[in-house]
Amino acid sequence: MTVLHDWRELAKCRNTATARYDPFFDETEQGERAAIAICRTCRVQGECLADAVRTGQSYGVWGGRPQRELRRLIALDRLGRAQVRTSTRHRNATKDRCEHGHRFDAVNTYYTPTGERRCRICRRAVDRARERRRRQARQLARQLAELRRVRRQGGAAGA
Repeated sequence: MTVLHDWRELAKCRNTATARYDPFFDETEQGERAAIAICRTCRVQGECLADAVRTGQSYGVWGGRPQRELRRLIALDRLGRAQVRTSTRHRNATKDRCEHGHRFDAVNTYYTPTGERRCRICRRAVDRARERRRRQARQLARQLAELRRVRRQGGAAGA
């Protein structure tokens, strides 16, 4: 008879963490290296990584991968895939279009570090508007500086 085990029961890290020491959630480089070293000898490393990416575990070391790499893998996994959740974490969680009517698809969708789904078309429009305002502000500053310069020269000529 074959007994199926949860991968967590077979993990090398199962009894490693204590209240005082947990290398898997230690935010130092030394702790991260220690956790990755433990993961290298683990026989369920692949299952651990797959579970972490599937469930969005973006903090700590999972499956021998550091936090920054996990976040990249999670974002790639979510790319273009609708997020199904029981609670709405953010306003676009259950929508298939943004508030301006652009479709959420693989090309037009990106995810913020907090997991919110955003529209690339709207983002570009916001960036263009912001750059236009910056150009106008720089132009206004140049005109103001020119006006001040002219006033100074005119005031010096009249004296």
